[in-house]
Parts: sequence; C-alpha cells; structure tokens
Amino acid sequence: MVALVIDLGLLVVGTGLLLAGADWFLDGAGDLARALGISALVLGVLLAGLEPEEMLTAAIASARGAPALAVGNVVGTNVTIMTAALGFSALLFPMVINRSVRQQALIATLVSALPIALLFLGAVTQLEGVLLLAVFVSYTFLLFRTDRQAAKRIHASETDDDADDGQKRHVRPRLHWKPILLTFGGLAAMAVGGPAIVEGALRLTHTVGLSQGVIGATIVSLGTGAEMIALGVSAARKKRSDILVGGILGSFAYNLLVTLGLAATIHALPVDPQVTFLALPIMIMVHLMLLAFVWYGKIPRVMGGLLVGIYIAYLIVVVLA
Repeated sequence: MVALVIDLGLLVVGTGLLLAGADWFLDGAGDLARALGISALVLGVLLAGLEPEEMLTAAIASARGAPALAVGNVVGTNVTIMTAALGFSALLFPMVINRSVRQQALIATLVSALPIALLFLGAVTQLEGVLLLAVFVSYTFLLFRTDRQAAKRIHASETDDDADDGQKRHVRPRLHWKPILLTFGGLAAMAVGGPAIVEGALRLTHTVGLSQGVIGATIVSLGTGAEMIALGVSAARKKRSDILVGGILGSFAYNLLVTLGLAATIHALPVDPQVTFLALPIMIMVHLMLLAFVWYGKIPRVMGGLLVGIYIAYLIVVVLA
C-alpha cells in the first residue's frame, strides 16, 4: 500500500511539474517569438502543438531502458488529445472549424504516414529515429512556407487598421526578462517532472503488474496530455476552436516525429504487440474522424459525447486486453 502511494505520488508530482513547466515554457516562448517577429499564425500552430513534456518523458523512458513506455506514451497521448480534449470541448461547447484548418490537417496527415508505418512494422531503429527528426524539420519549414501568404495578409490588414485609426505604426514588442525566465524556468520544471513521472510509472508497473505499454498508453499519456485537455475547454469556451484543432493536429505530428524520433535515436524502440494491434488502430481511427470533422466544418455536441465514449472504451480495452 505504501509503495502504491509513493508510485502515484511520483506520477502526480511529475505531472504537475510537467504541466506547470510546459505552461511557463509556452508562455515565455510565445512572448519571445512575438518579440522576434515570428508569424502569429505559425506561432499558434507550433506552440499549441508543441508538447515538450511528451518528448522529455519518452526520451527519459528510452534512456532508462523502457522502450514500451515511450512508444505507449506517444500513441496514447495522441489518442487522448484527439478524443478527450476534442470530446470534452465539443461536449461543453459545440465547435465550428474554419476551412483554413484543412491545409494543416492534410500536411499533418502526410508527414505522420512514415512513423505510423514504422510502428506497424514492429520497431523503430536509431537511424529511423534520425530520419523522423529530419522529417519534422521539413514539416516545420513547410508550415512556414504555406503560412507566408496568410501572414502577409494579416500584416497588411494590421497596417491598414493603424493607418485608418491615425495611430503610430505597429512596433514589435521589446524583449524583456520575463519571457526568458518563463521559458527556461519551464524547461527546468519539466527536467524535474519528466524523471519523476517516468520513475513513478516504472515503479507502478512492478506494483500493480501492468505492462509498460499499458501504463504508457493510459496513465502517462493522460498526464502528459492533460494540458491539451485544459486548452481545449478554454479554447471552446472562447470560441477559438481553430487554435485547438490546429494545435491537436500539430501535436499529433510532433509526437510521432519528434517524441518518437528522439526516443528511437537514444535507443531502438521495439513496439509492444498490444500497441500495434489495439492502441495504434484506435489512434488512426480517431485521426480519420478528426479529418472528417475538419471537412464537415463543425463538431456538434453529440459527436463530442461520442469521442469521450471512445476514450473511455479505449482505456478499458487497453487495460483489460
């Protein structure tokens, strides 16, 4: 009993540090990017989709000799954000999705095809991990390229508004110490939270007898995906569903390319058959559902309830299988 409390305590503390650190990091990095003049559209996609806590957790798990935990975390987090985050958001506030998100959806789907194929093959080697990281660099470059025209239109609109109001021209925000402190403080918190959550998960596998893949695909993925769930509810309440959907698409691709790629680069990752035949097909199914919602242009409340139901069924199937 004492061991179980310690294991769960490590998971809670680690998750708290990861979430707080990720929040500080994203706030600080966002202000830094704006001060450096990076496009607001690219900033929204990259920072909303950027999930450093997943990357750090999977990398530490790989380094600790727990590859199943790393792979389970990647797949489980993607399932969590596409079902729980979208589902709870749409259940509370039906979502309307702008047509502009379609391009992001197609790009994220295309770049994710390679890591999904590697997972179905049963292993991701170190060389393949390096390849996935290279694909992510190309993906980021493509985002910048496809966003260039939209960024110019927004800039032109802001310039026109300033001229109409007779105000002084737009000035880039100055770089202050606060965003720098938030960025590096967030990294420090995640550097502590990552090992804590991995240690708690590893101890829990021995205490309750569940496999690393199951723990990674359920408990760890829920902890590292909790930030996107909170973001989803907030975005839906403020009717900014495009930011949420764009962030989920970016996070989906980021997890499969960077999180999986970095973990595989550290150590080759064998894939648990339970992940291959259960969690991975569910991940693909809910991603295809998201693509359908993007083309439909909305996620009604009943579909939100369906997504939440799929997440609950996913947890039951993975644990009991």
